[in-house]
Amino acid sequence: MDEWSSTLGHVSVYGFLEPQSIHNAKDIRGQCEENIGKWLKESQRQVYLGAYLNQAHWQLVILYPTNNQVVWFCSMRKRPDVHIEISINNAFKALKTTDDGKFPQTTPQWIEVKSHIQRGGYECGYYVMHWMWNIITGELKTDWSLWFGDGTLLDTKMITGLHKKWVEYFF
Repeated sequence: MDEWSSTLGHVSVYGFLEPQSIHNAKDIRGQCEENIGKWLKESQRQVYLGAYLNQAHWQLVILYPTNNQVVWFCSMRKRPDVHIEISINNAFKALKTTDDGKFPQTTPQWIEVKSHIQRGGYECGYYVMHWMWNIITGELKTDWSLWFGDGTLLDTKMITGLHKKWVEYFF
């Protein structure tokens, strides 16, 4: 994703969280917080996209540190699990540490986008790819609900088209 985003000229805009580094934040919460904090501090991107796997279901989390916002996409309309929420909140707090070493009391604003909803049990990865593809190609950084708030299904034609786009890109 990073390479594809860079080819579109978005080198300084979008960063990507490695799914294996934030997967199952319950068991690796400290490490997860550390990884997120490190990416936010070192890569200096405006927006970070991360595919999050929880109980065999892919969801998308978007971190927008300069606006102190976290955007959550789930094709089954599940709320973020407490473990990833705590990890992200703590990483944001650490990022916003004051000069005297104190943490600010504000947590990031969480926005849950009521976007496309899946019908079956296997399409969640396609939904995450669809959202990422549209965010990057549309150069989106705000107005998430405006762009993705229709609540419809992704039909088979759209999923097949998305699959073909990724196959073409990789091959």
